[in-house]
Amino acid sequence: MKAKPTRRQICLLGVVLSSALASQAQPVVTNVAAGENDMLLLKSDGSLWAMGANTYGELGDGTNLAEAYPEQIVAGGVTAIAVGAYHSLFLKSNGSLWTMGYNNLGQLGDGTHNNANRPKQIMPSGVTAIAVNGS
Repeated sequence: MKAKPTRRQICLLGVVLSSALASQAQPVVTNVAAGENDMLLLKSDGSLWAMGANTYGELGDGTNLAEAYPEQIVAGGVTAIAVGAYHSLFLKSNGSLWTMGYNNLGQLGDGTHNNANRPKQIMPSGVTAIAVNGS
């Protein structure tokens, strides 16, 4: 008989994946978007957190170094997140669209094929929803 896996908390540093704590002052994760080897976490206070391989800068932390624990990328104002193969998007409350990561096919939408390891605004306003699939 196979042993039951041990449950482990994967989120540290104030990131909690539980609605049970929603009544407390601490913000909780309200949305998770996962890509090939990375993920974004959106907290109830609008902050954006990221973790994973970060091969092409898709975490938006200014590096291409892997992160084993969630790190804060944006302090607030984020309302939606989406993750592709090796790039990420997020929408802010002012309707601006931001992107980061791999851009070999122009998937970042900035008119170049240059990767971006920091969030790059590609639309200043008017965006109401986002989605991504692969590259």
